[in-house]
Amino acid sequence: MFWADEVALELKERKLPLEWVDDMKTPSGKIHVGALRGVVIHDLAYKSLKDAGVKAKYTYIFDNHDPMDGLPVYLPKEYEKYLGLPLFKVPSPEKGFANYAEFYAKDFINVFTKIGCEPEILWATEIYESGKMNDSIQEVLDKTEEIKKIYEELYKKPLAKDWYPFQVYCTNCGKVSTTQVIAWDGKEVSFACRVDRLDWIKGCGFEGKISPFSSKGQIAGKLPWKIEWAVKWKVVGITVEGAGKDHMSKGGSHDLADEICKRIIKYPTPYPLGYEFFLIGGKKMSSSKGLGSSAAEMLDILPAELLRFLMVKTKLNRAIDFDRSGDTISNLFDEYQKSADAYFDKTNDDLARIFELSQISKVIKPPTVRFSVLCQWVQMPNMEEEIKKEGLGNWVKYAKNWLEKYAPESEKFTVLKELPEVAKSLSK
Repeated sequence: MFWADEVALELKERKLPLEWVDDMKTPSGKIHVGALRGVVIHDLAYKSLKDAGVKAKYTYIFDNHDPMDGLPVYLPKEYEKYLGLPLFKVPSPEKGFANYAEFYAKDFINVFTKIGCEPEILWATEIYESGKMNDSIQEVLDKTEEIKKIYEELYKKPLAKDWYPFQVYCTNCGKVSTTQVIAWDGKEVSFACRVDRLDWIKGCGFEGKISPFSSKGQIAGKLPWKIEWAVKWKVVGITVEGAGKDHMSKGGSHDLADEICKRIIKYPTPYPLGYEFFLIGGKKMSSSKGLGSSAAEMLDILPAELLRFLMVKTKLNRAIDFDRSGDTISNLFDEYQKSADAYFDKTNDDLARIFELSQISKVIKPPTVRFSVLCQWVQMPNMEEEIKKEGLGNWVKYAKNWLEKYAPESEKFTVLKELPEVAKSLSK
């Protein structure tokens, strides 16, 4: 049985009135294809729950309030002046978007919508502005000493005596990376925007007091994200959410969020969907540093259904190592065609289910001609009619792209219009 269907049957036994599936991401730059794996995994869980007759909902939260803590290589140096500011206060690189976070988030939304994922979009700033976080912020600040114990138990390192689980947006310079809460009186936090707190950015030196509670049009600050992760689970009502193995490994972010749920906010930790990395040529990617293929770039390499298929067919506990060179892409097309055969010929239930869940809106039977053959045909000027006849038109641009950018020289050839002179001297 396909893994998501197994999860759905397990969750069905809980008999919850609603299974709320969620995923989250900070739009700190061009969002890489690795983040797309999380979107698809949660989408599969959501769709399998619905297929199992369970009432379910799927949301995606963009943490647009996190600080800009690095300058992506593709941005002009002038953006350095925005380092330390929350992303929703950084201007968009292009006109037509409210801010930096919205620009990169909507680019990512465009990609995952094209591959058949349509979660309801939530923004962290709106969750804070709604006031829903305020009770939990009060609870977290009131239980600072207990939270310190959790950190110290997990990381075997004592926190500073004046550490508090809240980050203020400096009311003077607007930065969040440089601020430190130094006191809490039950109603307001005292904070300092430290000049030398970090070696990559300067604070303004301002000190003040502010209520940590947010309201419409006013966000005072944010919880540290490991604590915030747990609080958002409770505030939103999430019951199913996982993350990549860096967060889910022993002692990682999920362990701390789990302890916050159990000991501080008294909320059942959502069903965890932990998964391996998506690698490009053996390397992990980064949105903020501009490393690896962005999700949008992958749609120039693979058709939407093939990109989704790549995610669907790989088990959660296996890394995806996508090498654009060699025969990786050609083999992926072959696998997709085999799964289609299993679906239409009813020969392999698991493979058929993988094909079914890889479809975007409706089930479409793919061409039967292999991608490797198509790559030969597109180099032959007399094969246009055959390509059209075999229904290969939608795959042509991907074949040409592979030949141009990734194919070894041995796969490329040119058909000459006339015989070369040397051909005249060939023997019979």
